[in-house]
Amino acid sequence: MLTRKSSRAIVLNKQHQIFLFRYTFDFFAEEQSVWITPGGGLEEGESFEEALEREVYEELGIKLTEPASFAFYRTPLYELKNGETVRSEERFYLIYCDEKSFSYDGWSDSETRRMTAGKWWSVEEIRKSTEKFFSEDVVEILERLARGEISKESIEIA
Repeated sequence: MLTRKSSRAIVLNKQHQIFLFRYTFDFFAEEQSVWITPGGGLEEGESFEEALEREVYEELGIKLTEPASFAFYRTPLYELKNGETVRSEERFYLIYCDEKSFSYDGWSDSETRRMTAGKWWSVEEIRKSTEKFFSEDVVEILERLARGEISKESIEIA
């Protein structure tokens, strides 16, 4: 079984909103569109932290000036169209940012084709939405962070 390691950014603003991209997974056995956090796979020889810095810069145009906190992780299994199963090892880091808009100049052709929107989401908007999100725990995650409950140990999410 293939393992794909990736770093993801939970980008939050002062209003406790999270910035997410609408991403179409057209390579899964069952194609689906999901609101996901910025981030992506590790390149050869890259650490999770190095991948995070690179991905945040490529996808948002933000240069990180201080280390981000590793807060959450998950290891879902995905079936690809070719029938192969991939184990995804995802680490989520907290980034606080009050940007109103981002630069998408660093997007790859794949990102341009698959990321169809970007939006700041509040807990209330997520609760009311019928859209799919990167984690079933997204509301719980945001509520915990808004209360300042940041664990010193990373927490597994759905």
